Amino acid sequence: MSIRISPLDLLLDNENPRFVFLANKEQADIRFYLLTYEDVCPLANAINSYGRILPGERVVVLKNEEDKYVVIEGNRRTCCLQLLLDRSLIPHGFTHKIKPTNENILDNCETIEVDILPDRNSALELMTKRHIEGVKQWKPIAKKQFFASSFHRGQSIKNLSSITGITPGEIRTDIKDYNFFLSNYNKYALDNPDFDREIIGLKIDPFLRIFTVRFRFNDQSFSPTDFLKLSQDANLNTQSTLPNELFEEVVQLVFKSAVVEETVNTRSVLTDVPRILPLLEKVEQTIQPAGKERLEPKECKNKQRAEAGKPSNTDVEAPADCPVNGAESKATPGASSTEAPLPPGPPPGGPGPRCFFENLSWAGKLDPKNREHDGLLFAINELYALSQSVSSKKKGYEHFPIAAGMVLRTTYEQALILRLKEVKLWSTYCATLNKKTFPTLSSIEDFISKNGNEDICFPEQALKGVFHRIKANKERQFLNANIHNPGDINTTPASLEGIALGGMFSLIQGLINLL
Repeated sequence: MSIRISPLDLLLDNENPRFVFLANKEQADIRFYLLTYEDVCPLANAINSYGRILPGERVVVLKNEEDKYVVIEGNRRTCCLQLLLDRSLIPHGFTHKIKPTNENILDNCETIEVDILPDRNSALELMTKRHIEGVKQWKPIAKKQFFASSFHRGQSIKNLSSITGITPGEIRTDIKDYNFFLSNYNKYALDNPDFDREIIGLKIDPFLRIFTVRFRFNDQSFSPTDFLKLSQDANLNTQSTLPNELFEEVVQLVFKSAVVEETVNTRSVLTDVPRILPLLEKVEQTIQPAGKERLEPKECKNKQRAEAGKPSNTDVEAPADCPVNGAESKATPGASSTEAPLPPGPPPGGPGPRCFFENLSWAGKLDPKNREHDGLLFAINELYALSQSVSSKKKGYEHFPIAAGMVLRTTYEQALILRLKEVKLWSTYCATLNKKTFPTLSSIEDFISKNGNEDICFPEQALKGVFHRIKANKERQFLNANIHNPGDINTTPASLEGIALGGMFSLIQGLINLL
């Protein structure tokens, strides 16, 4: 059903996820928000020049309990028309940014045709299809808040997934992230009355990433989840078994550094947060078993040697809680090409838990006689070598993180290329390129994501989920920046470990296992 109505008689939707952060949600407040954060000025000028809204860009409305029509789809366009039709609605400071109203706007847009939806559920489905997956992406925090508010209003994650097409795992993560960020935003604002910044204008990724990326502390590698004893309750609120006062002190310091002072970024780890080390010492003391001193690296090695019944000067693998674990490599930087080639993966018996790619295995899968396997085989040999120890305390990627990042990117790309060849999609992908365009990692990722190609490339749901996480976390962009702008980012061993443990190892090993 559709009707014709004046844009001035339409209400901007105060329940739209874009506007949930506004303390006041009057129409003037929403218009001010759209002008400030949602690029309404250039859109208004574009509509003004054209003389009407573009064909096909219909406004969709819903009748509320007061028999008023609320805009469900097209809040930005409606706002533009309202400002052009009644310039007194333009807030102070924005008048000069919107050109004088074209007479065609007055002729063509005095009334517009709008579509009417039957209920809020239909509106929910339309909004998510258009904005979460499509035309105008919401800000990341708005998407997270949308899922969180829907979940807390009683929508199940399964239902939200079926409506939006977003995987349940991603929705669960968005809800968890938003709850965690909002609780710390509210606490910081409560403890610091002078803090008056709107949540929508804050950078949330640096704060959230700190709690997902592995870090090194006292010569050991830790996951923030394990170190801070993090978990979620039934409502996906983050909690910890650490003493509450200590936990809040740690998290609030991270919030202040990442969000307020912006002294850390998305490439930082927990130990990069200023003034955090004394608090981490307190955390370690609370989780250290009573009467047991922390083993230093040398003590770890000697303890393992003694348990293995070997002399203390014998080279053996370190236990999982030591800073050096995994198989020792015979390769060293600059080694002669006459040395024996690297074995296809870790030796039998298994090393300790991995931090990078030290457990990667391709024996019986990648064939040196198969030319199609060459690209991945050459890259994976070097990635495996960089994952092994080249000194008493450090592995190759810890000495050369930039080089390791370059090899990791190559390995990831070659794994995807080989998979496309294995499932007979490589020629189809190449046909999408023009004669002057070379295959790129971004276009390969996009091709796999379209037209059901994911189901062909990733027959296992787990692999598909890992691929989604890698794309969502923009690992390719980081690895590209490591190549093209190494001076602008901080490629550290911890950031590489975070990428590997965040899904990259599982994806590459999983694709190899499919051969």
